[in-house]
Amino acid sequence: MIQYLPNELHIQILINVANETNFEKFCTLRTVCKKWNSFVPLVTHEVVITRLNSGLKLELTDWNETKWSKKLPPTYCDSTKTFTFLFDHTDSAKYCNDYKKSGINKINFTAFVERSEDRSTPIKLGAKFGELAFPKFTDDNIYKYEFDHQNNVCFKRETKVDEKGESTSSVRLYSFTIAAWKLYYILDCLAFNRKLPNLKEGFQYHYERTLFFRCCIRSRIYDISEDDSNDDDSNDDN
Repeated sequence: MIQYLPNELHIQILINVANETNFEKFCTLRTVCKKWNSFVPLVTHEVVITRLNSGLKLELTDWNETKWSKKLPPTYCDSTKTFTFLFDHTDSAKYCNDYKKSGINKINFTAFVERSEDRSTPIKLGAKFGELAFPKFTDDNIYKYEFDHQNNVCFKRETKVDEKGESTSSVRLYSFTIAAWKLYYILDCLAFNRKLPNLKEGFQYHYERTLFFRCCIRSRIYDISEDDSNDDDSNDDN
């Protein structure tokens, strides 16, 4: 009988369910019927955008000041089961060029989602992707670095010519694609108002003080020292 309900009612039912459960369970509803197989991805996409716009912030390793463009919400591809974020060009170009000048060839790349709403200390949860090498362009101005078949980052090379005819090129972070299940898991965990004791492999919490956060950017420090991590854990326990 459910297949005879209007499409609008199907979608409203799914929205209500999505707001009351986690993404992992919600995605299993695709097997209920053909309509829900089509509607569930549409609803999850909208719910992801809503949650990201409700006080959450996406950050990438050492691109902490780079913001994904909310004018262009993340796109979902059902064939690859991935979300893709596009980035504003101002800050990302600066940091990419800084890497090149500093001689840094690789960093350990982690994508964090920060929750600061109703919290005195923001809480971040991230997915680790492994080493990211500085882009090596050939003839194309877009360079795609793939961590695996679902997760990747794209860099864009831009060239400007000044009044004297001299050209300068800059490299900016253009896009970031993440497996849907990784983003769902991060958002589900952040829905809790506490640190979960056990995370899936490849995920980590990251707490940082404001002062340390600024020093981390300026000094290109990629991991919190062991002492600071222990301090944060002990503070959480208290």
